[in-house]
Amino acid sequence: MSLKFIGISQRLLQNESYYELREALSLEWGEFFAKNLEGFLPLPLSYAINIECYQEVLAGVILSGGNDLNALNPNPLSQKRDLYETKIIELCQRTHKPLLGVCRGAQMLSEYFGSQLKLGAGHVGEHFIKTAQNEIYKVNSFHNYCIVKLGEELVAQSYAEDKSVESFFHKTLPFFGIMWHIEREGGIENQEIFKKWIEAIKNFKEKCK
Repeated sequence: MSLKFIGISQRLLQNESYYELREALSLEWGEFFAKNLEGFLPLPLSYAINIECYQEVLAGVILSGGNDLNALNPNPLSQKRDLYETKIIELCQRTHKPLLGVCRGAQMLSEYFGSQLKLGAGHVGEHFIKTAQNEIYKVNSFHNYCIVKLGEELVAQSYAEDKSVESFFHKTLPFFGIMWHIEREGGIENQEIFKKWIEAIKNFKEKCK
């Protein structure tokens, strides 16, 4: 089977005019795939479908942004999303499927592996990061909670000026996290973690042939 799909988790929204829960994904992700992920198609992952049903067709997975983690801002939507994304992480951990967390997705991945997060400032809009190689990049961020300490299984790749972690990777699994929005304008200036994830996907596809 040809693995050409990359699963992407969706944010949850509650319609205000009448009760209805909605799954949502920014159109920017479609544009991002067209420009940066040639040969792969995005596959939005529905909360109504067991994640195990997707595993045979996925070359990799993205945990997207939107919503806060339930541990940081408790509410039913965040709780529902956390539970589903935990199952996604567990599936990828068991199968070694490459996983990329973006913004909220990076928070989710870092929390799963025992990291510490707290409310921060200066992370809404453009700001600068410094990589482990002391390179400086401008990124776009839209989050209020920051990763202040990584779990033992994770390694920092870049930091914000306040020393919070902006990108990281797992020591042994093909798991990666980026705190800024790569799908938005100006989000792909620093591609180090993104390229590592893409390389992991290519390696994963080769093993599955």
